[in-house]
Amino acid sequence: MAGLNAWNRPAPLLLPLAGLAAAAWIAWLCVGINLERGCAVEDTPYLGLCGNPPAGAAAAAALRARIAGNPGDANAYVRLAVLERAVSTPHVLAAAAALAPVNPSVLLLQASAALAQQNWAQAAAPLVQLSNRGDTSQADTVLATMVAGGRGDLLVPYLTPGSRWLPLVLAQVPPRSFTMALPLVVEGLRQGLLPPDSVLSYVRQLKAAGAWADAYSLWLAVQARPLPSLYNGDFDVPFQPDGFDWEVTAAGRPARAGAIVERRLEDGRGAILDVRFTGREMVTPLVRQYLFVGPGRYRLRGNFMSRQLRMEQGMAWAVRCAPARPLPIARTQPLGDTTGHWLPFTLEFSVPADCGLVASLQLETTEPVEAALGVRGRMAFDHFSLEKITP
Repeated sequence: MAGLNAWNRPAPLLLPLAGLAAAAWIAWLCVGINLERGCAVEDTPYLGLCGNPPAGAAAAAALRARIAGNPGDANAYVRLAVLERAVSTPHVLAAAAALAPVNPSVLLLQASAALAQQNWAQAAAPLVQLSNRGDTSQADTVLATMVAGGRGDLLVPYLTPGSRWLPLVLAQVPPRSFTMALPLVVEGLRQGLLPPDSVLSYVRQLKAAGAWADAYSLWLAVQARPLPSLYNGDFDVPFQPDGFDWEVTAAGRPARAGAIVERRLEDGRGAILDVRFTGREMVTPLVRQYLFVGPGRYRLRGNFMSRQLRMEQGMAWAVRCAPARPLPIARTQPLGDTTGHWLPFTLEFSVPADCGLVASLQLETTEPVEAALGVRGRMAFDHFSLEKITP
């Protein structure tokens, strides 16, 4: 299936300007971790440095003198690394990292040095640590830039139990680039780092961007089981409209709606799709499901029941290419009043090769004018199935 192979694509390099920009503001952020913040975490013997700290070369000389007298002075190494930006003196940063490996100033300097050389693999570890700690949202932004640029594979090893950085980073990935984040999302889902409900919002985002193959692949990952071509055909489970389930398209308050569409239980049948028409103007389609089907011939089956239905031409299930085409591929015969009896219906249709990856199955009025005039009565549907017909 095309969607399942959607991630096997070459990852583009980040633009050099984007990398330099990320490195530049990471370096700027390092400067922002100033001496006052450093003093807040230092031990009592070293608080003398915080009163009136010397500036520039004098400050560096004072710190080097302190280090010479106490080679294990982690805070002095961190201060010296921040003061000298550690790019021109990497041995200072290395010493600071050895003595204070989780200090946020050290982590920022490590990320800055790696990004300045566009060494994304080396930048990943300190950025992930900063994101996990919540020290700075800028780390999330740089990680999101890496993901959008096709470097998300470097972050997969950091998806470990208890890590918190993934949802923070995903929130900053641009919608047009979200397909690059799918391997991270699937692995995060597998490890329980992302709740399924939040992943469905990513499916919706991909659908809105027209990335149907990626959206369906992620939907399959959420379901974690094989799925039929038409999902939830018996309406047995609550709708998940962000995925590839039934979507009730009617909006607004029920008291003003032209049709009220809901899933409900009926004695002897279990769950059904119930449509109550109020006589007001309505917008169609009333309900739809996007079908991830390829070119070929298909057969749709279902049951319907209606009572006291007041309309001339009846309702119909139509199949259209998604996102939309002016004319349907196929449409059922008009479904009219059945005086409360359940009846079967069948629709055979062909999906053309130029339809794309997705078709839409939707409930609409046979004649558009009847949606504008309003309809009264009730309809219900149950036991839908879709099969591909062998030539």
